[in-house]
Amino acid sequence: MKLNRFRGFLIFFLLNSNGFANNDRPNILLIVADDLGYTDLGSFGSEIPTPTLDMLAFEGIRLTNFHTGRACQQTRAMLMSGRGFSSVIQRNPARSDGERAHQLRLDVATLPELLRDAGYRTYMAGKWDLGLSNEAAPVARGFDRSFALLEASSSHFREYFWDDKSYYQEDSRSLALEELPPDFYSTHAYTDKMLDYLKAHDESEPWFGYVAYTAPHWPLQVPDEWLDRHGGQYDAGYDVLREQRVNRAMTVGVVPDGANLDNFKPIALPWASLSPDLKKRYARSQEIYASMIELMDQQVSRLTNYLEVSGQLDNTVIFFMSDNGASAEQIGIEVGPTSMPPEFAHFNLLVADRDNSFANIGRKGSFVDHGRGFGEAVTAPLRYFKSTFAEGGIRTAAFIYYPAILSGPTINSTFITVMDILPSFLDIANAAHPGPGNYNGREVQSIVGRSFWPHLKGKQSTVHGDQHAAGWSKGSIGAIIKGKYKLTNQPEPGTNISEEDLNWRLYDLEDDPGEIDDIAPENADVVRLLLNEWEQNWL
Repeated sequence: MKLNRFRGFLIFFLLNSNGFANNDRPNILLIVADDLGYTDLGSFGSEIPTPTLDMLAFEGIRLTNFHTGRACQQTRAMLMSGRGFSSVIQRNPARSDGERAHQLRLDVATLPELLRDAGYRTYMAGKWDLGLSNEAAPVARGFDRSFALLEASSSHFREYFWDDKSYYQEDSRSLALEELPPDFYSTHAYTDKMLDYLKAHDESEPWFGYVAYTAPHWPLQVPDEWLDRHGGQYDAGYDVLREQRVNRAMTVGVVPDGANLDNFKPIALPWASLSPDLKKRYARSQEIYASMIELMDQQVSRLTNYLEVSGQLDNTVIFFMSDNGASAEQIGIEVGPTSMPPEFAHFNLLVADRDNSFANIGRKGSFVDHGRGFGEAVTAPLRYFKSTFAEGGIRTAAFIYYPAILSGPTINSTFITVMDILPSFLDIANAAHPGPGNYNGREVQSIVGRSFWPHLKGKQSTVHGDQHAAGWSKGSIGAIIKGKYKLTNQPEPGTNISEEDLNWRLYDLEDDPGEIDDIAPENADVVRLLLNEWEQNWL
């Protein structure tokens, strides 16, 4: 142990022997929204007021070709490891309940571990989703302080959700639900905790803060004073909103070239075909969704105000992203035994115990999402949404703010992935990844992500170029992107297709980011090469 500790200090000394003091390196604040749609910020085309995030985005670099995982846990595993999901996650043999049984493997040197070794203090507040056991908790994987929801989701209030357990933990201590304040609301609480950690921070050291909000992830809920903030705003429905959003996104310059609504094919029923009662319930759910996003922006303003008042804003790199595309589940809207499609049947028991009456939507005890139509509307003109490998599932809103080094305002369309964050933050910290090899007494894997820091500083023309691929998989379904090409066999959501019937399709994302025209038949060689690489490296 002493030898490993000495090795760590030696590496730290060598990496930082460039004449700069520790506190000359910038702080790093990473803010992750949960299930935020591509156009859900004003700076990406939204009607929802998000002035703080918009200020940072418009004065920074908006990333319009940033790719994540298809869902929450996948993205977080890729973020913390710098690798693909399937290579860094394992089952906890003590659990058998689906994705909740997964946790981050020990042969991963995590982002907070590496930054801590480089002399950063590391703080987290929000959703973890990388394991429920003590050995998988944030403080066991590199954070000095943390207030974490270990689960994938929960009520945003102080109430039981999955079962009669609390999945909140501060540092290494599990918290009973009764230990949370009576007026607990997740977005407020995560911001409070991060501010507590930063205010107690020793300013002689740089810090890394990870704020992983659970907004606007279902269940859609807000404090009472926010319930009617967007009352009546979505009564015209999701077909109208979809067109409005895309037009605004084009105006602010974030719609990828070649993407539009001309060939967009929504899979939700037309708004006009819904009953008046369903329209009312869908519109109300979208109102709550919008309030969650506006409230999150308000809480981010508390963070940036503190950084400004304390003189730290100019020396803090701020990176904002959504963990995946917008959710598009029917949870709790169409009440009754057939309220949800088969792929969401596991939520039936949860919904059965909730009060999803119209008057209670958005309050404690409710459990609704905003549905497929609104999920498509806040993602268009990208195809599909969360839980898919289509661009609407894995291309998300993101930006970076650091005027001291990065020239803005800029819109950057270079292909970047969430796996690139780890090596980029190490670049910022003047640190290096130790893998593959021994790290603190255990063997760790190398990373596949590539630093985008030289590119954003104008020293490299691209991040990945045409030679480095990124891939995704869930069982036999997946995707791979290399250069301008994307190969995927993602079926239409809600369809039951056997493995033998899965159809691999090829898209040119430079010309067709909406994934409309399958060019596989005339590019058999490209399909074969990409499929082989996917099977070898990403399956």
